Parts: sequence; structure tokens; C-alpha cells
Amino acid sequence: MSGISKRQLDAGVAGSLAQDTEKLEESIFRGLPQLRKSKGNLEYGYRLAFEGLSAEQKEITIIVPKKQDGGVLGGLKNAFGMS
Repeated sequence: MSGISKRQLDAGVAGSLAQDTEKLEESIFRGLPQLRKSKGNLEYGYRLAFEGLSAEQKEITIIVPKKQDGGVLGGLKNAFGMS
């Protein structure tokens, strides 16, 4: 069951990143202009942090932003990590 939750979390983060990647990158470049030369080559990830996680669960997860399929079915597929 935890695999399904992980896929849902990954799909949700990837979908959110895909929607606002340009705005996010511009914010990053305003704060860290030395990264501007890496435009289009940035990697995104997240790390869960709370008590009771295994060492594997505490590792950084790299996310590849991807556009979501349109419509209700596309949203459901993405929510369950089926795309």
C-alpha cells in the first residue's frame, strides 16, 4: 500500500512542477543568478522528514516534471500514478 501512496505523491509533485516550472525557475534565478546558465537542466526533488521513516524513505526523491493528461480521466490517472 505504501507504494501506491509514494506513486501518488510523486505524480502530484511532478504535476505541480510541470504547471509552474517557468515561474519556479525565474524565482530561483532571481535568488541565485549563478544558476541561470543551467536553465532547462535543473533537477527537482523532495525529502520526507518525520519520525518513524525508514532510511530508504528518508532519501531524496528526484522528480521529473511532466504535463498532465487533460480531462477528468487524465487527472485520475495522474492521481494514482498510472500515467
